[in-house]
Amino acid sequence: MNRPTLLFCLTAVVAMASSCSRKMDPVPPGPAPLVVNLDYLRHLGLDAVVAGKPVRVVSLYAEAPDYKPTGSPERDDYEGIASLDDAARAAVAYLRAYERTGDVRYREQALGLLAFVVSMEQGDGEFVNFVDAHGRPNRNAESSRKSMSFWAARSLWALGEAVRVLGPKDSVRLGVMRPVLDRTIARVAREVSAGRLIDGSSTATAEALLGLLALERAKHDPAMASLAAATASLLVPLTNGGADVPPWGARVERADADWHAWGARSTQALATAAVVLNHPDFAVAAKKEADGLWSRFLLAGQVASSVSPDGTAKWYPQIAYGLGSVVEGYLALADATGDQRYEVFAGLAASWFAGSNPAGVAMYDAKTGRTFDGIDGPSPVKLNRNAGAESTVESLLAMQAVTDNPEASQYISYHPIGTLSQSLSRLPDEREFAGPDGHTVVLRQGKSGLEMFRRHSSSPSGSPATSSRTRSSEPVTLTYWPAANPSETRLATKLAAQWNLENPDVQVRVQPLPAGRSTEEVLLAAIVARATPDVSSNVSSALLARLVRANGVVRLDTRSATAARLQERTSPAMLSSLRLPDGGIYAFPWKTNPMMLMYNVDLLRAAGVSPPRNQTEFLEACRRLTRDTNGDGRTDRWAFWATLKTTWYERFYDFYPLYLASSGGRTLVENGKIVFDNAAAVSALEVLRHGFDEGVLPRSNFALGRDPFMDGTVAMKIIGPWFLKELDELKIHGLRYDVTPIPAADGTPEGDRFAFADLRSIAIFTTTRHPEEAARFVAYLTSPAADRLLIEEASQLPYRRGLDSDPRFTASLKRWPTLSTYATYVERTRDIDLDPDIVEMFDLLSEAYEESAVYGKVPVKQALTKAATEARNILNAR
Repeated sequence: MNRPTLLFCLTAVVAMASSCSRKMDPVPPGPAPLVVNLDYLRHLGLDAVVAGKPVRVVSLYAEAPDYKPTGSPERDDYEGIASLDDAARAAVAYLRAYERTGDVRYREQALGLLAFVVSMEQGDGEFVNFVDAHGRPNRNAESSRKSMSFWAARSLWALGEAVRVLGPKDSVRLGVMRPVLDRTIARVAREVSAGRLIDGSSTATAEALLGLLALERAKHDPAMASLAAATASLLVPLTNGGADVPPWGARVERADADWHAWGARSTQALATAAVVLNHPDFAVAAKKEADGLWSRFLLAGQVASSVSPDGTAKWYPQIAYGLGSVVEGYLALADATGDQRYEVFAGLAASWFAGSNPAGVAMYDAKTGRTFDGIDGPSPVKLNRNAGAESTVESLLAMQAVTDNPEASQYISYHPIGTLSQSLSRLPDEREFAGPDGHTVVLRQGKSGLEMFRRHSSSPSGSPATSSRTRSSEPVTLTYWPAANPSETRLATKLAAQWNLENPDVQVRVQPLPAGRSTEEVLLAAIVARATPDVSSNVSSALLARLVRANGVVRLDTRSATAARLQERTSPAMLSSLRLPDGGIYAFPWKTNPMMLMYNVDLLRAAGVSPPRNQTEFLEACRRLTRDTNGDGRTDRWAFWATLKTTWYERFYDFYPLYLASSGGRTLVENGKIVFDNAAAVSALEVLRHGFDEGVLPRSNFALGRDPFMDGTVAMKIIGPWFLKELDELKIHGLRYDVTPIPAADGTPEGDRFAFADLRSIAIFTTTRHPEEAARFVAYLTSPAADRLLIEEASQLPYRRGLDSDPRFTASLKRWPTLSTYATYVERTRDIDLDPDIVEMFDLLSEAYEESAVYGKVPVKQALTKAATEARNILNAR
């Protein structure tokens, strides 16, 4: 069989592009992504024995300059060496780190701290807070008494996050914690049902609510959702004042009480409740404090420590515990409302950690993971260089949230210009914040809250933003090439229009890829001509390795915006097979179409066949479904159709999905070596060979343009979720369908079953003049809001962790029949290898398929051995 002519053309184009690329100017690196470092938190950790059980705790204090972990000083009545308050929040930080990185060391640290949480529960859902150096609980101090208080609420938060993040992975150890969790929930429910805030505090109530919401996210439970909604409802009426009346929407327990920045998590909890419970009114309530009081903080250029009912502000001490809750509150609001402004505001508030503070010192040190205990006062500035548990944990929680958000991570390096305001009643009309390279953003109070303008510092004062990211007064223009198919063109047009509305400084021009030509052909030719777009969203894995070899695309995991989105959207396991040999990510994994077995419900039922789970059942189903329905002596109904075509990508619909279903995630190439001559490949080809030999698979192709599944000629087909939109548009009368995982080889463990991803990625090309703006646009195209639109418009799935259980996407997934089932496999997919010769390897497998499975000319093992040998020759010839 001859290789496709296109392959030779592309190889020649790559060679030309590689030669031309030597003359290309390198794309300048952007600001390095901020690193969240938990080393210092580990330094503060101590082993202890509480109630006869080994646990981990976090030392309360560590004083400069040696930062040796110490306990409570005399001023605090020697409360103890460690507290539940700190340990529970530290567990949340470790759980977040484990969720993002998969590093089991973080899981073990979290579980050790959770063991401490469990040991401090007193059998009725109430907790003691402090222990001494010998692990003895302090039952006497007011700040440690057995109660349903702050430390109990934070315990619920930590235990809820553990259930959400660890789930069945640690079912045994979570099972030990479950009775404590159940008693704590019951104790909280008593307070809520009586209409009481937890310990009379909005902060404690908010943190208990975050725990309930984590549990609801882990598994929907009507009783849990009801309790969470009732808890959130206690926070709603606590706002005091109005847009122009002090204290400007501050959420406080009593009208005569001061608002404290310390642990002010009500906004975060309410906004999160709006998403998890699908209750938009909670987001409206959350905005009141953020749009009122917090807006004044940003105009003042600093966040107050406390605010009295008449609006008088105290500015010190400034501590991480006071800034972190504002940062996370803004980000939760951005998630609940889709309003990009809140992401920017979160970054500006978080800039305190990076050095935008009265001391002019980075409070958080990414190299060590240490955060100073705060700024105690002005004139002269009193910097507290100690670094205890609370400052460390609160800083890490804020930094984890910021580094997950592309916009916030951009603005953490900004600082306010001009004198900081000392009064919240007398504020400037606008506040300008300056960032690297002269980029600025201006905030101004408007009718709908705080308005945002991006501009360069040399622009006329008060003029709207034209470009905060270029020295030109004209907007930056990016060219975006999406796929030419109608649904993706519509999606691209909608997203670009919204982006252009929100970003007047960076405008995007949509130009679909030319129809009738392959994406590979168009993009590689464009590289040779140095006429590539800034961004394209139809990059296959087959093309990516060639683009990298031609020096045609920009690395994305080292750019702030795309690195943040990768962290927010994926996990290390999801990215591991997408990294090039240098460890880099050169295209953003955008959407996936996990291949599953779609079947005609009525045809299987009439034949008495259940959806096949393994390849033996698949063959048996083929035997029972294939038949002559009209008695003319010729088969006219088939169970399954495997095409006779040998074009390389046709194996995406037969051999390759069957192979991945049994391969344990192994693809064709591993560490530069061919590995597909294995039992999973043999099994996949054997089941097809038996089907052809027995006459239950047709040795013919159906008419061009006809889909035999749609007209009932074929009962099963391997297909991805993009097909759902086509089925919906055609509205075929009487067709009822469902999907099931691809049948695996008999005896394959559940954990070894993977689906073919059919991944498409977004690339930034090295010809771009605006890599940072392009990275921001790519981060926007892969945002939660854009991902919802992708699902709703195109019946395709974002390559996003936890998609099937994420409440932000529940309604969108229900838009299409069976799409929720497809979504369960997003994290259990494998694509084709990122190898420049992968097309040739699939050509070799197509030859093996034709020779051994379709026509049975040679045994399957012999055909695979031949294909593997030739593939190795290709690799060795490089």
